Amino acid sequence: MPRGVPRKSAKSGQVNKAELIRKTAKSMGRTVRPRDIIAALKEKGVTVSSALVSKTLKRAGFHRKTRGKKTTAATNKAADTSKAQRIRDVAKTLGRKVRPRDVIAELAKEGITVSSPQVSSTLRAAGYRRKRRGRKVATATAAVASSSNGLNLDALIAAKALIAKVGSIEVAEEALRAMKKLG
Repeated sequence: MPRGVPRKSAKSGQVNKAELIRKTAKSMGRTVRPRDIIAALKEKGVTVSSALVSKTLKRAGFHRKTRGKKTTAATNKAADTSKAQRIRDVAKTLGRKVRPRDVIAELAKEGITVSSPQVSSTLRAAGYRRKRRGRKVATATAAVASSSNGLNLDALIAAKALIAKVGSIEVAEEALRAMKKLG
């Protein structure tokens, strides 16, 4: 069957609703709203649900109209850049010592509203803010860590000699516990 001609179902001889929806959408243009198609088909005497229209449009690759949002350059000065990019640009113009409230004030002059946490996190990610320093992780070697306990390399060598003399670590620990009890 040639393209563009609505198919008829074998049982009832009626035209397929999905095909009517696609044909109506094609006649309306690339961006259509389901309610416009429903209204157009209702005038022809065909009732379709919004779910069927939405599903058919999605499968056919039609785009829905936006809900009253205008994305022209006149309404949005920074239509091609994100808020985060605008924050980085303003921070670059303000210099190294930049405060979130200064960035918020500059962007407010342009008509862009941003929150303080958003500015802070964007500046931190861009490298303008110092990250908090946490506790230093102990990455010292065993000799350095043991020197803080009063042990050094000579003491460890002597302990190894003691273990070798008594036979095992368990016996050496037992001897140390006995020494501790004595004095």
